[in-house]
Amino acid sequence: MPRITNWARESRTPTLAYRNTETGARAVLHRAPDSYRYKWRGAILVDGYPVWSRGYETKDAKSFRDELRKRPTPELSCPECPNDDVLVGEKSAEGAKVQRWFDCPDCGYEAPSRIVYGAER
Repeated sequence: MPRITNWARESRTPTLAYRNTETGARAVLHRAPDSYRYKWRGAILVDGYPVWSRGYETKDAKSFRDELRKRPTPELSCPECPNDDVLVGEKSAEGAKVQRWFDCPDCGYEAPSRIVYGAER
């Protein structure tokens, strides 16, 4: 199996976590809360903002690593203009749920993240 370009494993159990060596992004495959449809959740976070996520029935590390191979340098970019220099702004918390906001300084686009649950580290 070839190495995953630009990703270094930080932990294996109980959560599979990787850190991108170029951008500092995190990738995590972790157990989802019981209220979620899938038992495991994989996500790639850039500055705490989820740029990709997917649910899995089992702890499917192979397909999670395949997704990391497709994304050697994940970046947070504006969907409205070709600007790659977006700013991650404030965050609002409601109990265990944390929501972040990002905005583009060029076109003024603002967007909330999806809900990111659990403690942020």
